[in-house]
Amino acid sequence: MLYFGTKQIPMTHRQRILDACRGERLDHILWVPRLDLWYNARTRAGALPAQFRGLSLRDITRALGVGYHAVVPDFLGERPDDVADRCLGIYRLKEMPFETLLRGVEREVRVTGGSTRVTYHTPVGDVSCRFSYTEEMQRAGATIAWVEEHVLKRAEDYGVLQFIFENLEVVRTRDRYCAWKDWVGEEGVAVAFGNGAASPMHHIMRDLMPMTQFFLELHDRPGELTALCDSMASWFEAMLCAVAESPAEVIFVGGNYDETITYPPFFEEHILPWLQRAAELAHEHDKLLLTHTDGENAGLIRLYRRAGFDIADSLCPSPMTKLTLADVIRELPGVTIWGGIPSTAVVESAMSDADFDRLLDQTIAIARDRPHLILSIADTMPADGSFDRVQRITDRVNRA
Repeated sequence: MLYFGTKQIPMTHRQRILDACRGERLDHILWVPRLDLWYNARTRAGALPAQFRGLSLRDITRALGVGYHAVVPDFLGERPDDVADRCLGIYRLKEMPFETLLRGVEREVRVTGGSTRVTYHTPVGDVSCRFSYTEEMQRAGATIAWVEEHVLKRAEDYGVLQFIFENLEVVRTRDRYCAWKDWVGEEGVAVAFGNGAASPMHHIMRDLMPMTQFFLELHDRPGELTALCDSMASWFEAMLCAVAESPAEVIFVGGNYDETITYPPFFEEHILPWLQRAAELAHEHDKLLLTHTDGENAGLIRLYRRAGFDIADSLCPSPMTKLTLADVIRELPGVTIWGGIPSTAVVESAMSDADFDRLLDQTIAIARDRPHLILSIADTMPADGSFDRVQRITDRVNRA
């Protein structure tokens, strides 16, 4: 509560979220559930709860009295060019305060039904790829298109991709981001999105080739992978500078780590230095760095302490992963945990009422009077999640 003279002025959701991220003690538990995929799926199926039919997601969060989750962007975009380079891992979204432009490259886009084929013609050769937005993905509420054919398939593709990434240009485009930030307003914090990958090597792993092929290439062609990473470094640095110098209070760089995929030695060599660089730039410009820690973190948490990020987003604890919420809080002092409620907790077929109540009791006890904690559903509310359980969490938080 803020005071103006003798009058009390209620704090907004945005103010509370930022205070929590800065370690301030709040007067009650902060609960900002991520509901976007659930909302997309239920709206498409005509299966929203009766009292919410015809309402927007923001209308629903207002009705609940909770903050609006404005962290993970809508990867469908608003314009065809927003997602045309999805197979390169390049987006141009309203949640981004910059755009990446292709220079010296002719892009050919062909859309057939729900599938998009893209061919890149360069002076050193061509590469092609295909992505789609399937019926199954729409039913699940997902917004990231599925890569059907990756862009890096042959040894010859390395040189073409090096040319593409070496010639990318980052252009500041604040207007779309600022309009979206104004739309979010005081109902949440409009997190500026930089990149879902935390480093060039992580970007290659996530977007440019299938996971199995990536690890084979890492063994068989480490030199070519390193050269491709080097060609991406200038783009990554420009992207980090653009998002750090944006009007945002919180910036999003990297995510989807897991101790078995981004295993500790890989994380330490290929991801940690770039996360540290992102944190350095963020803090130089008085920003908070958020990264998306939604996987199995047990083997990585000691490295997280060295990374310098401020917010561990979508932190999913046991029983879905090895670490409890209390474990994570103890291991990451000074880092804000945004999450803490596993998505299985809101799926009635995955967790009994008794176990749900027990988990909620434990979580509320930990969260009470705790700085650096924003409760949310990690990673997100699933399409088959129970809104009754979301309401029960809301009621418990309000009574705590």
